[in-house]
Amino acid sequence: MIRRVPVAPLAFVATLVFSTVSDGQQLVYRLDPEFGAPYTGRTTTETRTQTRMQGMDIEVSITMRMEHDVVFEAGSDDTVVGRYTTTSVSAEMGGMPGLDQAPFDLNDLYQGMVGVTFTMVMTRGGEMVEFDGLEAMMEGMLDRLDAPDEVRGMVNQFLEGNFGEDQMKQMTGQSGLSMPDHPVAVGDTWTDSVSALGIDIETTYTLSGRSDGMASIDATATVAGAEDAGFELPGLPSMPGLEMRYENLSGALEGSYELDESTGLTSAYSMNMTMDTDMVMEMPQVAGQPAGASSMSMSMSMETTVEGTLGKAE
Repeated sequence: MIRRVPVAPLAFVATLVFSTVSDGQQLVYRLDPEFGAPYTGRTTTETRTQTRMQGMDIEVSITMRMEHDVVFEAGSDDTVVGRYTTTSVSAEMGGMPGLDQAPFDLNDLYQGMVGVTFTMVMTRGGEMVEFDGLEAMMEGMLDRLDAPDEVRGMVNQFLEGNFGEDQMKQMTGQSGLSMPDHPVAVGDTWTDSVSALGIDIETTYTLSGRSDGMASIDATATVAGAEDAGFELPGLPSMPGLEMRYENLSGALEGSYELDESTGLTSAYSMNMTMDTDMVMEMPQVAGQPAGASSMSMSMSMETTVEGTLGKAE
């Protein structure tokens, strides 16, 4: 069984202890952070998207930097509770048409995340069993916009359809690190697969080295569209006859992780994911229109790079 340890964007931790077996010293996974000790997590995410729609090409880039104060507590049934409080957020965006005409400042909007606490409950085996805080984050951002109740209702519907607890568990697993529940030696590999938001990711991990108390793990993955690769937009899922889906989705992911064996922290990590897809929206058929007239599609290429650290607060 694979144990999933979310690393980005929230930079969770895994503790690794040693086990001496007949063929030498191997690495054994166990979640066991220092309770009550203050940590600081930092994450930088850069996304570049190229979209072609109705003969028009759009290139958009966004860079987001986040910092969190992190504290771990003992949970019930021998679980570990991680509380991540956002302390700073900054975002830079370029290429978005009409951004300069928007009725809000992007950075001001993201300031609604500051002070919000995400809570994750993990088993000692590294499985996430609870995730909370996303709705509070969205409420904080909406408060910056002074949004009406109708908009809040649409956002809540979007969250329930696309970013519920189950989806968040899977998404953090996609961008994070999975460890096996058996000892591993340098050179050993293991695999994991997750699905969320219409995307399947199959990952192979390799324990590539151990030196000076650090364990190095490399990851390579294939990205493909799930069998049911549909997705939803705020306020639209209830429209009869509306269908939105990915087609021809493919991509790849590479990642590397540095684990401090003495503290168990994922002290540094980096990932790069590329993805190409067509996004198709089928509107309800209107009487008198030819078949396919209500269909709209666009092609999209995306590259996302994530880097982060987690360490004892100074």
